[in-house]
Amino acid sequence: MHFSNKLEDEEYITLEAVKLDNNILMEKQNLDENQHYVVKLKENQSAILFEKGQVYDVVKEEGIYTINLAPNSSFPGDLIEYQQKENQDRLCVIFFNMKPITKNKFYIPKKHRKSFYGEGEFEFQIVNPLKLFNKVVEIRKNYSREELLEQIRERLTKNVITVIKQQKNEYGIKEETMNASVDVFKEYGIKINLTDVKKIQFYKKM
Repeated sequence: MHFSNKLEDEEYITLEAVKLDNNILMEKQNLDENQHYVVKLKENQSAILFEKGQVYDVVKEEGIYTINLAPNSSFPGDLIEYQQKENQDRLCVIFFNMKPITKNKFYIPKKHRKSFYGEGEFEFQIVNPLKLFNKVVEIRKNYSREELLEQIRERLTKNVITVIKQQKNEYGIKEETMNASVDVFKEYGIKINLTDVKKIQFYKKM
């Protein structure tokens, strides 16, 4: 099975993501194998073709694609490292939101406030949906920002605290230094941008 950009003279049911926004990261739509479908992919979206624990194909470019149930003769290279999930989910298309997800807060825990305090705001963006799907996303109708946010926020706060302690002779943290600390999220297929770290301040040199 695979996506194809060849349209034939048939009647198709159009599938497109209608719920993806700043709060919804993933949307699943089930398929009937007796029907013909086209998948309409918008800018900043990607889609995977999935059945019974296996990803069969992935598309990342805006466009219109048919779903071909014949074997895929050119298996995409980025599927090789995909770990099959243990489930019996029927054939479906899963759409991913590739837009930057904005207005996410993180906070320095109270136990550190004798030395420093603050909060920050960050954006995150899915850049590799297969990695995210592999690591954390369960198979369900949709997947919200809040479900992923707690995992990101916990690790992000730890990274920020580590950077602050490493910069113990400074009263401020360079933004590029802070941004470099969040490369750990690449393994989840996520890019992090710290859009505001200016509120993190020291009471005194540590």
